[in-house]
Amino acid sequence: MKKVAIVTGASGGLGRELLKNIIDDIDEVWAVGRNLSKLEALKTDDNFNSEKIVPLQIDLSEIKNLDKLSEKLKSEGGDFSVRWLINNAGAGRFAPSEIFSTEELSANITMHCTAMAAICNICIPYMSAGCNIVNIASQSAFLPLPYMNLYASTKSFIYSYTRSLRVELKDKGIKVTAVCPGWIKTPLLPESLNGKKVNFPFIATADKVAIKAIKDARRGKAVSIYKFAVRYVAFLQRHMNQTTSIKIWTNAVKKFAPEN
Repeated sequence: MKKVAIVTGASGGLGRELLKNIIDDIDEVWAVGRNLSKLEALKTDDNFNSEKIVPLQIDLSEIKNLDKLSEKLKSEGGDFSVRWLINNAGAGRFAPSEIFSTEELSANITMHCTAMAAICNICIPYMSAGCNIVNIASQSAFLPLPYMNLYASTKSFIYSYTRSLRVELKDKGIKVTAVCPGWIKTPLLPESLNGKKVNFPFIATADKVAIKAIKDARRGKAVSIYKFAVRYVAFLQRHMNQTTSIKIWTNAVKKFAPEN
């Protein structure tokens, strides 16, 4: 039986590292993303067997595009399994909520929430005991965050959805893990905001977050958080008075927010 992995946001920093950690488990990886040239570049990466990489150009900000994934799965016939499903696609920016256009709001919510849940439903029929679903949430899932309101709210959805899905799939033996990293050093993380240099606390590299995430997923852990400091902050976010926590965050970051 052919073993397949499906990884969304596969060409980005964390997606690429996650892929690297599961590539030996599978016969084929369907690398999903918007930029076809970046997906094709995975085939020339020395870390991967080029014959295993199948680029799938899909813009997950429009739900109708998921038909391409459904059709690809149906075309495989019955002799294959989705061994790994990793929902990593995401985007976001630091800004007051009122700045976002309706189109940007819709695209972010569709990509992070609707597409993620839909892809799970599309893939679950092709999964069995021992298979893994890994959904990338965030430390920001644990607390409402002004000026990261849209991003944090969608990550909160991912976290809650994933924890519930884990219970629903327990009897099938499918392992489901929510990954909740803190700041990750990638090209997408800005060095400055609103003209001010930003020092991101407890920042980690994508490779270390990915190693921890896949290790925890293999063990069937419900939640994966890299670094003790991030786990401690997440604990405080969940157990401190929420009004106080939000105030501390807002006082620390408001100076970086662009003007309305």
